[in-house]
Amino acid sequence: MIAALSRLAADAAAQRRWLEFPFPICTDELLFDFDDALPIYAREEADEIDAIAVMDELRMIEGHFEEMCGDRPTDPWTYEALAGDPAWAAVRELAREVLFVLTGDRTLPLGRHSAIPAAPAGAAAGGAGGPLQLPSPVAQSGTEAPRCGGSPAG
Repeated sequence: MIAALSRLAADAAAQRRWLEFPFPICTDELLFDFDDALPIYAREEADEIDAIAVMDELRMIEGHFEEMCGDRPTDPWTYEALAGDPAWAAVRELAREVLFVLTGDRTLPLGRHSAIPAAPAGAAAGGAGGPLQLPSPVAQSGTEAPRCGGSPAG
């Protein structure tokens, strides 16, 4: 749950870096990570004193995602929406509050994708010793997120 919340709590630029490295994936992966972690947290932490309050906040995040999956005039599942959609801002704020309750820490770790790592020595494309260049469909097509089939929620 901490990893999923950390990605949800991160600012839009950090979320986008996580989604684009090492290859572009859809923004709905943030939802899927959260959905995968939620029932596990609910089952394992049910006896904790703060679990009821935390579950209320987690259900609010879930409610924002449900609203985002419904009929809307704009697509919330683009990279641009991460920065501009009010629902993403609300999810971010709730995730930050839950992280603080769970960890007592207001920093926003993003796990192993918090920064794009430098290429190991000699691993650069073509062995030229320069930085590793990964092909990026996102870079080739502007700022559009990869297209995912169907609705992000099942």
